[in-house]
Amino acid sequence: MTPPPRLSIAIAAMCMTVPLAHAGAVEDFYRTQTIRLVVSASAGGTYDLAARVFVKHFPAHMPGRPNVIVVNMPGTVGTANWLYEVAEKDGSVIGMPNQSVPMNQVVTPKLVRYDARKFNWIGNLEGATGVIFTYHTSPAKRFRDALTREPVMGVPTRNSTAYQLLAMSNRLLNTRFKIISGYERNRVVAMESGELEGTASNIENLAGLAPHWLPKNLINILAVHGPKRVARAPDAPTLLELTDNPAHRQILEVTMLQAATARAIVAPPGVPAERVAALRRALERTAQDPNYLADVERAKLEVDATSGEATQAAVARLIATSPEVVALVLDTIK
Repeated sequence: MTPPPRLSIAIAAMCMTVPLAHAGAVEDFYRTQTIRLVVSASAGGTYDLAARVFVKHFPAHMPGRPNVIVVNMPGTVGTANWLYEVAEKDGSVIGMPNQSVPMNQVVTPKLVRYDARKFNWIGNLEGATGVIFTYHTSPAKRFRDALTREPVMGVPTRNSTAYQLLAMSNRLLNTRFKIISGYERNRVVAMESGELEGTASNIENLAGLAPHWLPKNLINILAVHGPKRVARAPDAPTLLELTDNPAHRQILEVTMLQAATARAIVAPPGVPAERVAALRRALERTAQDPNYLADVERAKLEVDATSGEATQAAVARLIATSPEVVALVLDTIK
């Protein structure tokens, strides 16, 4: 696996962002620290796997080579609230929140006690292409089948991107998915046992979620939430293909912005700028580390990293969504 080319220039620029006067102080701080990477998912899932592969290599690129451990704190909004309000703001705590954290600020603000724009976005390790899929035993083999029957679909929570994707399909495209929350770690077993017919996820997550599904053709990918079809499911239409309604297309396009934070790492607000810069530089160097890329490939994960600055800007664009479009999105996924 080759390093993402768009990081090369970013890394060169990042190398100049920590003044020499601060470099020694940053190294001194991290030499005695154990960094906690707080992951908003249970142990054993794809988020957890991606985090553990990452922390194996990240310390080698940090000043002072600190220890880095993964702490699982399952939750979507709750984990982000904790990172924003409670976590130490000295650079010793970073997080891998759910990708829907910026979107939740837009569509469910009453639950949110953070401002996603004020997080220090360290970078994003991979993009995201949402897919709706069923297990091969389900009668729903193609998207059109979900227009006439009620496939039973499991999602982690109502705040998850999986729920949002299925709810959008129901409201905008007239599918009849029956969406049941509460399936965090047990979606695979529930689908294989017949308790559920399907779910939604990012296609990049499937290898970590159930590595045998795609190679053995055990799932039916019904539709793709992305700007174009994907090579692994060329017959599955994009949701954009399925509607000519301008308002519906605008909703779909806005929610696709969540790809910018698919596997993002953040630091709380208030972390000293020189430590944020060091964390960002270390993430970008890790993303180009041949040993890390080899472990990513062995774990059947993917990496398509973007810089912290690019991720920060993408989050700001999403939060700036007009109130009119926000109202449309909120009505769609409620």
